[in-house]
Amino acid sequence: MRKVLNSTLLLVLLLCDYAGAQEFKGHVKLLNNLFVPYPDTLIWFTDQTLENRLEFKWDATDWLRFDVQARNRFIYGDFVESVPDYSSLIGNEQGLADLSFIWADGRSFVGHTEFDRLFARFNLNSIELTIGRQRINWGIDLVWNPNDIFNTFSYLNLEYPERPGTDAVTLKAYTGQLSYIEAVYQPHKTADSSAYGVRYRANVARTDFQALVARMAGHYVLGGGLSSERGQFAIRSEVSYFHAIRSSEKSGFVATLSADRSLGSNSFMQFGALYNSFGSKGSHEPISLIEPRAQSPMMLSRGKVNLFISINSTVATLFTPSLAILANPADWSAAVIPSVGYSASNNLTLALTGMLFTGNRTDEYPNIGQLAYFKVQWNF
Repeated sequence: MRKVLNSTLLLVLLLCDYAGAQEFKGHVKLLNNLFVPYPDTLIWFTDQTLENRLEFKWDATDWLRFDVQARNRFIYGDFVESVPDYSSLIGNEQGLADLSFIWADGRSFVGHTEFDRLFARFNLNSIELTIGRQRINWGIDLVWNPNDIFNTFSYLNLEYPERPGTDAVTLKAYTGQLSYIEAVYQPHKTADSSAYGVRYRANVARTDFQALVARMAGHYVLGGGLSSERGQFAIRSEVSYFHAIRSSEKSGFVATLSADRSLGSNSFMQFGALYNSFGSKGSHEPISLIEPRAQSPMMLSRGKVNLFISINSTVATLFTPSLAILANPADWSAAVIPSVGYSASNNLTLALTGMLFTGNRTDEYPNIGQLAYFKVQWNF
């Protein structure tokens, strides 16, 4: 059955291409990783990832669009060789349908293909219906998104800007030029693990706001968010209350508040805070460096409070240095992420990124080692 599904997906890609897809783009990316573990700094780990992303968008009619997107990765090096059952970690499919497969698996290498977008979108006047694997973005904040219950994402997943999709049915009805009601049903293997919700979004007095009610696995959710400009600052905030369905679960809320502003024509600064009542003040589980995905909006942080600050700049239109810091003020551990990018041409970019951890073993950001990424990406 799985081979039939994989063959069908590949056939869909070929048919979209043959039919003259109105939009076809993608990239080829070479990523080199270096990990220096702590405290044993004598053994360094390196691995390389060759990634190809393909994106097909085909307007079959003026009311029907098909969207198929896939990323193919070939990973080889010390991480694959030293981590037990590495292929199962990156091939752990979270959706209702298994749209990923391992096509190469050796002692020090693994090949993986994942369809993270595969949907049909129907448009009829003010009604929009989307069926399939899609990105459902209910978030407003630029770092943490407690409102984003269908596609929870970790900021530390630096090399997946497209973000994962989810298998769902989405119905959106526009009630005005800047307002709409959106209903989502995300089926899963059992009714209890399925999720659904309704969101209303509008703009009033130059402020975007939203309100939502939902049910996810184990919890009912009531939330809201806003985005507004106040003077030179853009203010963003989200809050979600999670009410436990069973007595064995815990109720609580997660809230964010952030602000950003331009520092002239070439610089941008952002700072924010997160409160998570599900977080702990004591020891924390170790950070996953292989697939750093937040499993739910209740797990956006391991501690109760997180702070964030970042600054981005452009130098001579070609270089883009940046610095981001995630910190837990309770234990003062931090993840420091310096980066510099270089635009070699319109479709060729290079980037060097570090990820430095400062905490002790039981802190939220423990110094398990330091990482460096060097990326070369060609877009087409």
